[in-house]
Amino acid sequence: MLDFGLSYYGAKQAASRVGIAGERRRKAMHVLVQDVRSAFWRTVSAQKLRDEVRGTIDLAEGALKDARKVEAERLRSPVDTLRYQRQLLENLRLLESIEQELASGRIELAALINVPQDTAFEVVEPADSADPTMLEVPASQMEELAVTQNADLREHFYNTRIALDETRRTMVRMFPNLSFNYDLRYDSDKYLINNRWNEAGVHLSYNLMNLFTGPAQKRLAEAGVKLADQRRVASQMTVITQVHLARLQYQIAYRQYLRADQIWQADAKISEHVKNREAAEAQSKLEQVANGTTAILSLLRRYQSLAQLQSAGSRLQATVGLEPVLGSVSELSLEQLTGEVGNSMRNWSKALTKPVAAPADAPAAAPAK
Repeated sequence: MLDFGLSYYGAKQAASRVGIAGERRRKAMHVLVQDVRSAFWRTVSAQKLRDEVRGTIDLAEGALKDARKVEAERLRSPVDTLRYQRQLLENLRLLESIEQELASGRIELAALINVPQDTAFEVVEPADSADPTMLEVPASQMEELAVTQNADLREHFYNTRIALDETRRTMVRMFPNLSFNYDLRYDSDKYLINNRWNEAGVHLSYNLMNLFTGPAQKRLAEAGVKLADQRRVASQMTVITQVHLARLQYQIAYRQYLRADQIWQADAKISEHVKNREAAEAQSKLEQVANGTTAILSLLRRYQSLAQLQSAGSRLQATVGLEPVLGSVSELSLEQLTGEVGNSMRNWSKALTKPVAAPADAPAAAPAK
């Protein structure tokens, strides 16, 4: 009976450790989603700016070649020519740094989605890239969802339950070990009066060391419960703080994205007007290169702001404990898996506005003190 009691609570602790492994898997999924979204938008910006950057670099190199020819023939003042060249070189340096920065996004995305690095692939920019509806969800609703769904906090809940079961195991160890036995006996000796008989017995044993170590073990187990509970309370306060910080970061990132988008639209119009004036030979190539570089830089900053917005959204979703709800990945086809992930990613806001309900396997939480 004692072995049965110890095994029972040991099995409950093992089940809690399985739950902890599941929460760590959820955290790994959150990190993966965040990394993929960031690398995806960097790849989108590289794909969008690749031709424009290369065309502007070619234009700047052609203008630099002409300027050096003018300098060699001494058709203009040497100081003016050198200043002209320096401005072209500054724009070239900036364009080349942009090109190098854009090159790493596709490599990181290929590694994250497990695609060979030498594979040429294109990504499609979604239309609804910025979603402000998450800002309409009250902070209290996010707090309630985070306390129920956050992976770190749920892991602390499981640890608290393991500590409670360890206390019960300690108490069970202090009881005597009681065992029963019942046997059917038979002997072929013909001189016996009864060749068949039944045998029953009760065995009671006790470890005398428990008299000395039992109280100390009980205090140690109770201290473990208090420690796990305090860690859970501290983690709960940390998670609530993270919810407000993530929400504020998403709000700031969304405003910065809107501003960067407005700046890019203005620079793009300026660059277009400069191109039209240069076509009419009313503008120098230097100004065309400079304005083209400014427009490219503005577009790059727009996509960088969009990537930061997506990253902030991923942090907010991870903090409140939202992730794609998938079945068995090994049993789903790529099309089905893509559809389920896409539906989950598009319904973040709907999930935030739903009434909060604890999952079926969620461990019970002790009240915060």
